[in-house]
Amino acid sequence: MKKTGIYKLTERPRIVPGTVTANWNSGVATSGQPGADLFTYGEVGQWWRMQEAYLKLFPGVWNIASVITIRSYLTMMGIEQIVGDEDWDADGTDGYVALIYWFWLNAEVYGPLRVEVYSNGADDGVVVPYEYRVKSW
Repeated sequence: MKKTGIYKLTERPRIVPGTVTANWNSGVATSGQPGADLFTYGEVGQWWRMQEAYLKLFPGVWNIASVITIRSYLTMMGIEQIVGDEDWDADGTDGYVALIYWFWLNAEVYGPLRVEVYSNGADDGVVVPYEYRVKSW
Protein backbone atom coordinates (compact mmCIF):
# COMPACT_ATOMS: atom_id res chain seq x y z
CA MET A 1 0.00 0.00 0.00
CA LYS A 2 1.45 3.35 -1.02
CA LYS A 3 1.44 6.03 1.66
CA THR A 4 -0.39 9.21 0.69
CA GLY A 5 0.42 12.75 1.80
CA ILE A 6 -2.47 12.69 4.28
CA TYR A 7 -1.19 9.47 5.87
CA LYS A 8 2.28 10.97 6.33
CA LEU A 9 0.82 14.05 8.02
CA THR A 10 -1.00 11.91 10.59
CA GLU A 11 1.75 9.35 11.13
CA ARG A 12 2.58 8.65 14.79
CA PRO A 13 5.86 7.48 16.29
CA ARG A 14 6.41 3.75 16.61
CA ILE A 15 7.20 2.89 20.24
CA VAL A 16 9.87 0.20 20.65
CA PRO A 17 10.43 -1.08 24.20
CA GLY A 18 13.30 -3.37 25.10
CA THR A 19 15.51 -4.76 27.83
CA VAL A 20 19.20 -5.63 27.92
CA THR A 21 21.14 -7.64 30.48
CA ALA A 22 24.87 -6.88 30.53
CA ASN A 23 27.93 -6.22 32.63
CA TRP A 24 27.27 -2.51 33.01
CA ASN A 25 30.19 -1.98 35.40
CA SER A 26 32.91 -4.48 34.42
CA GLY A 27 32.06 -4.85 30.73
CA VAL A 28 33.59 -3.14 27.71
CA ALA A 29 31.30 -1.50 25.13
CA THR A 30 31.91 -1.33 21.36
CA SER A 31 33.74 2.00 21.72
CA GLY A 32 36.27 0.41 24.09
CA GLN A 33 34.86 2.44 27.00
CA PRO A 34 33.64 0.73 30.19
CA GLY A 35 30.04 -0.53 30.18
CA ALA A 36 27.98 -2.22 27.50
CA ASP A 37 25.92 -1.46 24.41
CA LEU A 38 22.26 -0.72 25.13
CA PHE A 39 20.94 -0.56 21.54
CA THR A 40 21.75 0.46 18.00
CA TYR A 41 19.12 1.98 15.73
CA GLY A 42 19.47 2.63 12.02
CA GLU A 43 21.83 1.23 9.43
CA VAL A 44 24.69 2.45 7.31
CA GLY A 45 23.26 4.37 4.34
CA GLN A 46 19.78 4.70 5.90
CA TRP A 47 17.88 7.89 6.82
CA TRP A 48 15.55 7.77 9.83
CA ARG A 49 13.77 9.99 12.36
CA MET A 50 13.96 9.28 16.07
CA GLN A 51 11.69 11.30 18.29
CA GLU A 52 13.00 10.26 21.71
CA ALA A 53 14.70 7.49 23.67
CA TYR A 54 14.62 6.74 27.41
CA LEU A 55 16.36 4.50 29.95
CA LYS A 56 14.67 3.52 33.23
CA LEU A 57 16.66 4.72 36.23
CA PHE A 58 14.50 4.26 39.32
CA PRO A 59 13.04 2.45 41.23
CA GLY A 60 14.33 -1.08 41.37
CA VAL A 61 16.65 -1.17 38.37
CA TRP A 62 20.13 0.02 39.37
CA ASN A 63 22.07 -0.04 42.62
CA ILE A 64 20.68 3.04 44.39
CA ALA A 65 24.19 4.49 44.95
CA SER A 66 25.18 4.19 41.27
CA VAL A 67 25.83 6.94 38.77
CA ILE A 68 24.75 5.86 35.27
CA THR A 69 26.66 7.24 32.27
CA ILE A 70 24.88 7.19 28.91
CA ARG A 71 26.95 7.72 25.76
CA SER A 72 25.49 8.14 22.25
CA TYR A 73 27.41 7.77 18.99
CA LEU A 74 26.71 8.73 15.36
CA THR A 75 28.90 8.35 12.29
CA MET A 76 29.88 11.82 11.12
CA MET A 77 32.60 12.91 8.69
CA GLY A 78 33.33 9.24 8.00
CA ILE A 79 34.02 8.13 11.57
CA GLU A 80 31.97 7.31 14.62
CA GLN A 81 31.74 10.33 16.93
CA ILE A 82 30.37 10.69 20.44
CA VAL A 83 27.35 13.02 20.36
CA GLY A 84 26.08 12.58 23.91
CA ASP A 85 27.72 11.84 27.26
CA GLU A 86 25.53 12.33 30.36
CA ASP A 87 25.62 11.15 33.98
CA TRP A 88 22.43 10.29 35.90
CA ASP A 89 21.96 9.40 39.58
CA ALA A 90 20.14 6.08 40.02
CA ASP A 91 18.61 7.04 43.37
CA GLY A 92 15.62 8.88 41.92
CA THR A 93 16.97 12.41 42.40
CA ASP A 94 17.43 12.74 38.62
CA GLY A 95 13.95 11.33 37.97
CA TYR A 96 12.59 7.93 37.11
CA VAL A 97 13.85 7.83 33.53
CA ALA A 98 16.97 9.15 31.81
CA LEU A 99 16.64 10.98 28.53
CA ILE A 100 18.94 9.23 26.08
CA TYR A 101 18.12 11.23 22.97
CA TRP A 102 15.43 13.72 22.05
CA PHE A 103 14.80 15.61 18.84
CA TRP A 104 12.57 18.68 19.16
CA LEU A 105 11.62 18.46 15.50
CA ASN A 106 11.53 15.68 12.96
CA ALA A 107 15.31 15.66 12.60
CA GLU A 108 16.51 13.36 9.88
CA VAL A 109 19.52 11.27 10.89
CA TYR A 110 21.78 9.33 8.55
CA GLY A 111 23.37 6.07 9.64
CA PRO A 112 23.27 4.16 12.92
CA LEU A 113 22.85 5.63 16.39
CA ARG A 114 24.53 3.46 19.03
CA VAL A 115 23.91 3.92 22.77
CA GLU A 116 26.25 2.66 25.49
CA VAL A 117 25.66 2.61 29.25
CA TYR A 118 28.11 2.42 32.14
CA SER A 119 27.36 2.10 35.87
CA ASN A 120 29.95 2.97 38.49
CA GLY A 121 28.18 0.63 40.96
CA ALA A 122 27.69 -3.10 41.42
CA ASP A 123 25.26 -3.42 38.48
CA ASP A 124 26.64 -6.31 36.44
CA GLY A 125 23.83 -8.62 35.28
CA VAL A 126 21.10 -6.02 35.84
CA VAL A 127 18.16 -6.16 33.39
CA VAL A 128 17.78 -2.62 32.05
CA PRO A 129 14.53 -1.43 30.42
CA TYR A 130 14.63 1.21 27.68
CA GLU A 131 12.32 2.59 25.02
CA TYR A 132 12.74 4.55 21.82
CA ARG A 133 10.20 6.14 19.48
CA VAL A 134 10.78 6.51 15.76
CA LYS A 135 8.92 7.71 12.72
CA SER A 136 9.39 6.14 9.33
CA TRP A 137 8.66 7.64 5.97
